[in-house]
This record gives sequence, C-alpha cells and structure tokens, in this order.
Amino acid sequence: MNKIITRRVAAGVGLAGAAVMGVSALGTGAAAAGPVAGTTITKTLVDGTPVKIQLFDQSVNYQKSIVESFNLVREVWVSGKVRVTVGGKAEGGTIAAGYIVGCQVNVGVSSDNGAGAGVEATPSTSGSITTTPGAEANAGASLSLGPGQAGTVWLINTTDSDDDSVNDYTFTGSQGGVAYSQETFKVSNCGGYAEAKAKVKVTVDTGSVKGIVTLYGKPFSLG
Repeated sequence: MNKIITRRVAAGVGLAGAAVMGVSALGTGAAAAGPVAGTTITKTLVDGTPVKIQLFDQSVNYQKSIVESFNLVREVWVSGKVRVTVGGKAEGGTIAAGYIVGCQVNVGVSSDNGAGAGVEATPSTSGSITTTPGAEANAGASLSLGPGQAGTVWLINTTDSDDDSVNDYTFTGSQGGVAYSQETFKVSNCGGYAEAKAKVKVTVDTGSVKGIVTLYGKPFSLG
C-alpha cells in the first residue's frame, strides 16, 4: 500500500467499510457555495470483474474573482467523496482523483490522449482539439490557462514505496475511497469563462487483466 502523506487526514465519514484516504485543506469562509450533482458508473472488465465508482456529497465554494497583476484569478474550494467497489478476482485498486479545468472550452465532453504528461484534450466549439502539455497542478496551486486550453488539478499528492511523487491512492480489499474537504485551486490568465468537472480514474489489476475505468463528474462554471 502506498505511503500516504497529506496536510491533514480526515475521517472517512459516509464511507463505512472502505479503505479511505482523506484530504483536507485549511481556509476561510467562501463567498458563495453550491452542491454539484453526484455521478455513478459501473463497468465490467474483459475478465468479468465489476468496477463501480461513486462520486457523491460534492460541492463547490466560490471566492470572489480577484485581480492579481492585471490577471483575472478565479478561486474555488471543492469537497466530495469517492467510493470504489470491485468484485471478482480483484483485490483492491488505485484511485486518482482531480478536476479537469478549461478556459473558454466546454469540459462537458473531453477525452484523454497520449501527447504527454498532464495533457487534457477538449473539443472546442469549432470541433478542433486544443491540448496543453504540462498544464497540471496539485490542489492549493494556481493553474494558468489561456483561451481554448484545459488542464488538470490533482487532489492527491503523496509518495509511493520508492518515495516517488504520485497523484493516486492504493487500497486493498473490495472497497476503497477518497474523502476531500475544502480543497482549493485557482485559475489565472483566463480572460473568458471557465469550467471544471471532477475526474476519477481507477486502475484495477486482477492478475489476468489490468483495467482502467474513468468517471467524469458534472461540469460546473467557475465564472
């Protein structure tokens, strides 16, 4: 199991029976808050192993837009819970959770490609694909995006058994989960509208097959 290093470790409320990693950030009261609809997906791997991902109790707190060095900066705090259930011959899995963020693009429809680390490809209104190599950050940081660009903010920042930095959490057994509260990120250099949506990627290795199942949450506006 990965060695977990976080700023604070929260209890797995609402995730009874699951191996849970909790991520919590400190902050002051936000200007506005609202819930974000949950999402559930169930997939079956080619060897018949079922994988179920649930994203629930999700909410976003909005800070007022501020101007830093003449750049419009949007800051949000996100909270939510992820529960993963595996069956068959699976004995655990790995969870990577974060948010896809886009500037003047619709993140409601997106796809990954192999162009490089941290690349999120998002179709624009013209149908073309704009990718932003290296546009990723950990929670608490600022993501700089220009019009038509998209990037990823990762909620988990830990190290593995070799002390290498990773953005995922490994659990054992039939259930695992991640609970995060008031994790913050900023979007800068985006002069137009901005959107975000949760992304949860689960990797399961049964010995006979290695499968990846990805859940995308409902998109919401950053203003």
